Amino acid sequence: MLFRRIVLCALLVGALAGSLLSAIQLWQVIPIIHRAEHFEQARTSQMTEPAREVTHGHKDAGHAHPAGEWEPAEGAERMGYTLLANVLTAIGFALVMLVGMASSLKLNYVAKLDWRYGLLWGVAGYAIFFVAPSLGLPPEIPGAATADQQARQLWWLLAVVCTATGLAVVAFSKIRWRWVALGLLVVPYLVGAPHLATGPFADYPPPVAAELADLAQQFFWATALANALYWLVLGSASAWAVRRFLKEAVT
Repeated sequence: MLFRRIVLCALLVGALAGSLLSAIQLWQVIPIIHRAEHFEQARTSQMTEPAREVTHGHKDAGHAHPAGEWEPAEGAERMGYTLLANVLTAIGFALVMLVGMASSLKLNYVAKLDWRYGLLWGVAGYAIFFVAPSLGLPPEIPGAATADQQARQLWWLLAVVCTATGLAVVAFSKIRWRWVALGLLVVPYLVGAPHLATGPFADYPPPVAAELADLAQQFFWATALANALYWLVLGSASAWAVRRFLKEAVT
């Protein structure tokens, strides 16, 4: 019964937070992505045009071209997949938050579960999943050159695990030296995030590179704001759901 309530609450909270994030992205983030994709597509066309001319100049070369990777069509289809991805991701995070809040209530880590407590969870989620990774690997626009993807993913995971562990020990541990765990927060930056020796837009002409760098700055702040609102809503809505639907079952 409790499991069913948690899942239903996660669906409700995830749908709310994921829809809000999608709306903010549609308003602030996606226009920046479209502008960056315009430069990326123009550069790709310039690079592939000479190859096409050489290929078409041979009789037996044929006209078969490898099909590109599938991607959703612009407009409603693309936005629909974005909404679906955001809602599903938010449901997963909501499950973690709901279980964590319910457990802290059951174990008497918190006496009163209100919206302020939910906001603290939201701030923690924002710090763990956006701020900490972004300090080493800022969100990047289409067309930016990046280091090896696997190395980037491993560093992102290191930043998330170290930040989550450090904050959890400080928040929930009763031992006197728990503040030492905050040292974990600097470990990923001592290791260093993987980056290319050249800049992300080194292959573009200087005027285009300057415009893309400006777009990258706009993209960072737009995603920072969108994620901040997303996590605050996720945390406060999760606290409300625990107080409204789960409190009696866990106390």
